[in-house]
Amino acid sequence: MKPQRIALGCALAALLAMPATAWASSTAAPTPSPKPAPKPAPTATPKPPPPRRVGISGVWEIQIQYPNKTIYAHFSMHQHGDALEGTYLSPDGKKSRLAGSLSGESMVVVVTLADGKVLRFESQLNGTTDMVGMLTKANGKRVVFTASYRPKERFFDSLSPVPGGLGGGGIGTGGGGYNPPR
Repeated sequence: MKPQRIALGCALAALLAMPATAWASSTAAPTPSPKPAPKPAPTATPKPPPPRRVGISGVWEIQIQYPNKTIYAHFSMHQHGDALEGTYLSPDGKKSRLAGSLSGESMVVVVTLADGKVLRFESQLNGTTDMVGMLTKANGKRVVFTASYRPKERFFDSLSPVPGGLGGGGIGTGGGGYNPPR
């Protein structure tokens, strides 16, 4: 047994003679490799913002004001410089092409109906959200109209079933109006 004790004693002496840093590194347990960081949970991609509005482009609700009643129609216009193009939705739900122009705050829109008759809307703009003017009908009669910009993403989403876009249609809102075709 003595040779084993001598060998054990020599090994112990050798360990004690080593510098502390060498001894710690030779006896330390191996360090585990770093674990990859957990991936963040996927998040919903935000919707991109709607395209910027150019000038007076967009949907406009038109109030044609006769002495005894007001009827409603709509423009869906796209502005390209001083030129306008788009669609007119009549009070009875028929679509017609429109073309027009801008000069400062003055606007002229010409609507050609399916039967070839022409409507001429001449107005003054108040910023990019309101207008007031005169409608010259195919028979030459003139009627006052106003129009208001209705910001929505799609043309038919912008149509209000109740005049003035107030919703509800209860007492005191003017009643009437029309429901656009679906």
